[in-house]
Amino acid sequence: MKKTLLTLTLILGYVYSYSQCTPDPIYQDSTYNIWPDTIINLPAVSQGISYQSVLNIKTPETLIEAAAGDSSFTQLDTTIFGTSYSFQLAGWPVDSMSLVSIDGLPNGLSLSCAYSNCILPGNILTCASVDGITTDPVGVYPVTIWVDVFTHGTLDLGLIQYPLSTSLYEATGSYESVNGYKIIVTSANSLEIINSNEFVLLQNIPNPTKEKTTIKFNTPTSDIITLLITDMLGKVVYSETILSVVGMNELNLDLNLKSGIYNYSIQNDEKILSKRIVVSE
Repeated sequence: MKKTLLTLTLILGYVYSYSQCTPDPIYQDSTYNIWPDTIINLPAVSQGISYQSVLNIKTPETLIEAAAGDSSFTQLDTTIFGTSYSFQLAGWPVDSMSLVSIDGLPNGLSLSCAYSNCILPGNILTCASVDGITTDPVGVYPVTIWVDVFTHGTLDLGLIQYPLSTSLYEATGSYESVNGYKIIVTSANSLEIINSNEFVLLQNIPNPTKEKTTIKFNTPTSDIITLLITDMLGKVVYSETILSVVGMNELNLDLNLKSGIYNYSIQNDEKILSKRIVVSE
């Protein structure tokens, strides 16, 4: 939190609607994160078909957790009453985390949260959802989530104890960006995907899943494809050999797996593609 002059301006986020989502308790004891992460990523959306994807969010408890352990982001350099000070705010609590905006969503899709204006209390498990119907062109749409973090504490000025309430934006002039998310828009009629002449694996739907899930992949030629699902130790828990058709292929699976995180992969003669699947209770 680098800053040369302290200001106390309240920054308000965009107004969002309420989400009816329910967070998955499998993440209750986790530290600050968002699921699905950018490795699993958001499910694909088909043109003209109603879409919903739930984001499970565990908000940070302290500023150092929000900064992923990087103390340079929790350093506050400021001027108070004409005197320069430097403070380390790593242990200050996160009062709330605001999802200020989400950029790059296809038209017709929007973000809604379980809390008003997407201002989420610190150190809780909550959720948000991306909902709507899009008719945007087939393609890959990179998505960026902009986050602000609010905190409070007391600055020790020697003879004076200076109470302070501030935020990431107030202290640095910028929000934190969460990059790496994307949404693939496909054609509802032909199930066409971007670059249909490529070997492509899509994210399973739904994810997280309890038992039944659908895995889609695209192949430019008819081929023998091997599907493997492994646990985090690399043990194969499911395997299947498929003769693919040209274009989009769809596998409807009824899994009987313990709750946890697994990797699933497809392989042809040239390439292996992998993604993660979360199985919940």
